[in-house]
Amino acid sequence: MTFKFDAPEVAGVSARVMTPAATNVRAHAYLRVLNRLAERHTLADVTDHSPFAPYLTFDPSRGDMGLILEDERRLPVASMWVSFITAKGFIADSVPEMVVSVEPNWRGKGIGGWLIKQAVNYGRTHGWQGISVSVESESPARRLYARNEFVTQNDEGVMLRTLSPLITAVAVYCGSVMGERPEFAEAAAELGAELARRNITMVYGGASVGLMGEAASACLAAGGEVIGVMPRGLADLELVHPHLSRLELTDDILARKTRMEELADAFVALPGGMGTLEEVSEVLVRQQLGPYTGPVALYNVEDYWTPFLTALRAMEEEGFIWERYLDAIVVADSLDGLFDGFNRWANPGLKWRKGGLRNH
Repeated sequence: MTFKFDAPEVAGVSARVMTPAATNVRAHAYLRVLNRLAERHTLADVTDHSPFAPYLTFDPSRGDMGLILEDERRLPVASMWVSFITAKGFIADSVPEMVVSVEPNWRGKGIGGWLIKQAVNYGRTHGWQGISVSVESESPARRLYARNEFVTQNDEGVMLRTLSPLITAVAVYCGSVMGERPEFAEAAAELGAELARRNITMVYGGASVGLMGEAASACLAAGGEVIGVMPRGLADLELVHPHLSRLELTDDILARKTRMEELADAFVALPGGMGTLEEVSEVLVRQQLGPYTGPVALYNVEDYWTPFLTALRAMEEEGFIWERYLDAIVVADSLDGLFDGFNRWANPGLKWRKGGLRNH
């Protein structure tokens, strides 16, 4: 497992990624959590007692992540891991449970908060709906979690932080022509300028024509970054926008779609034709089947997407689409509504799990 994390904010402390082999680290760290209030458990309890066993498992292939902090002598400072387990703090399949353990002589230095921040940043870019923790009601650690936006869920000490996606780049799907209504071009330009204002990179098909060109030009004029992704065959037709921040050329349309999905954290569909419909449909399918994609929005300018939404609802009524996937589509007729929808979006979860369908 590889991922980016900030440098620790405490001098003399370094961080490394946790691996499945670090079972001993997790055992001692979890024992420290259990004994925070009093010495009630031994290492044998942790390693042999079934209620605690899930917390020692660690499998990056199911989405688990973790960090180990050490001092200059490679002695333990703290550790944190987040794992998709069914244990005391279980909330939902898409909400993993976190353990944070800091050595007593390193407490009060902001290390616990730093570790939580790394988990939150990772979760926001990997589709977690939230992060749960199980903390005894009398534990002083609850103050740490409360400061980091964890909210008590029940009388058993479970706390939850819900996550909205971290959006640094948005893929914009739209027509290569202007369409019949001037409002379409106005909306495209307003979206491009708003992305620049919010310091969000615009990712799109790279063309200088139609609504694509309107959105890109407005974003660039407002000082934004615009990445164009275009098949070489179309670039040869001189459709490339001349002022892009970066142009990436692909072998074909399929590779273009894949690359745009890789670059973007969220997706917006303005009015467009068959290509736009195909692009937005593909990322909606990814929300059901994976790999993870962020929120997908239909910018419903002049009710353009209303017939499409009506068709999707008909499919849902006939049992072919689950309601939660339709509810996860951000539908907005204003920029404020669009970005508010992004901020409130929750990952609907994958359709399939090992052994069959997930519950509706």
